[in-house]
Amino acid sequence: MQRRETIDDIYDDPLLGDEATDDETMNDTDNSEPQPQKIKAVIETPPKHYEVKAGENVMLECKVTPDKGTVAAWFAKDSQYFMGSIGLHPEETRYSIVEDTKDLMIRKAQLSDSGVFRCETLQKEPVGVNHTLLVLQAPIIINMSASNGGRAAAGGDIVITCLVAASPVPTVLWSVTRKDRGNERLTEKDADFHVEGNLYSMHIKDLKKEDTGAYYCYALNRLGSHQAETTVVVNGKPQVHVAKTIVNSAVQIKAVLQCAAHEEIRPHIRWYKDGQLIENNMAQYVISTSGSHSNLTVSPAGDADFGTFTCEAENEYGTHNRSIELVQSPVVEDLDVNGPRMTWTVHSHQPLEEMEVQLKSANEDGDWTTINVPLPEASHHRYEVSFTLEDKQLQPGKYMAVVKVKNSKSWGGTNEPAFVTVVYRQNSAHSIRPVYTALSTILMYLLVRML
Repeated sequence: MQRRETIDDIYDDPLLGDEATDDETMNDTDNSEPQPQKIKAVIETPPKHYEVKAGENVMLECKVTPDKGTVAAWFAKDSQYFMGSIGLHPEETRYSIVEDTKDLMIRKAQLSDSGVFRCETLQKEPVGVNHTLLVLQAPIIINMSASNGGRAAAGGDIVITCLVAASPVPTVLWSVTRKDRGNERLTEKDADFHVEGNLYSMHIKDLKKEDTGAYYCYALNRLGSHQAETTVVVNGKPQVHVAKTIVNSAVQIKAVLQCAAHEEIRPHIRWYKDGQLIENNMAQYVISTSGSHSNLTVSPAGDADFGTFTCEAENEYGTHNRSIELVQSPVVEDLDVNGPRMTWTVHSHQPLEEMEVQLKSANEDGDWTTINVPLPEASHHRYEVSFTLEDKQLQPGKYMAVVKVKNSKSWGGTNEPAFVTVVYRQNSAHSIRPVYTALSTILMYLLVRML
């Protein structure tokens, strides 16, 4: 343990040495009387280990013989705190020497007081005793925080720290509660854990949006436990969704194109026409945006005003877009097959001229078979169609089916085919007629096979 150099200077001071330096004394050889030999001081207190709870008082003993005339010093933390009863650290008001003793009193002990304390006599051949002090405290989490305020980008990293005051050294555990999931303990497969002094940290890499949630730090020792939490939000680039990918309209007929961008950080939404940014001052366009929803109203003045419109959303983590085709050709939606019956909806502001169902074997490279469909009545430019394939003299097997519709401008129809299966059912007269069922209607197929 280090001591101040001033202590050694005391031993070297000629006024405190064992031999007199006064010339008169040295020359007075006839009348001087023999001086009594000074007794070497010893410390009778053995080394001790003290344990005390934080906030309590503790006295460290130092019994010296002979007590009278012996000066003792106290050292701790590589520094001298007392010379006799004189304090050398006036800022440390909790430390004092017990009256008429050489014992050290520590009031309202703190964790920082833990360590080695040495009582040592001030003499040519000093003797001393070392005591160890352990201040006990149930864990207290002083601070828990996440880097960047708890906000991170998908695919990025985050570091969560937990500053703990405790003695003995605590066990620290981590957990998380994510959306729609219970509390789950985090282990080495979820994060990298580090300890530096009383600072505990957890490093999570390659974050996903699902990692958003409340993160907990638990500190435990034999005196108690404490917990704290912090929130982590993992953001990503926006995800754009459109109500319809293709919309029918006509010249001088307004069309409303709708999109929504979903993300915690509200994105900035822009619209493009065939790759060109649409400005708010363009006469044929009106943009209405509220929060994460945006509508583009298009008033076509001619054929050139139809085309591909793109809704793009951007935030600090990236961009995403979806496109909508504004067309004058018929738009077919909601194609459904139920047994021999097919249903679909047609949107067209222009009068319909033709409608057909095209069938092709799903197992062969054959030609498409076309079946004409009667034109239905329109209701507000919307046509509801129900068509049955019974008695169309098709061979049994699996077929792809698409719907094609023509109006006064052009043909339109479904892009993705529906699948139908033609099977035979034998009646009591042993005649054969085709029965149609949707491929997905397994129950109907089984019932037919059982007849």
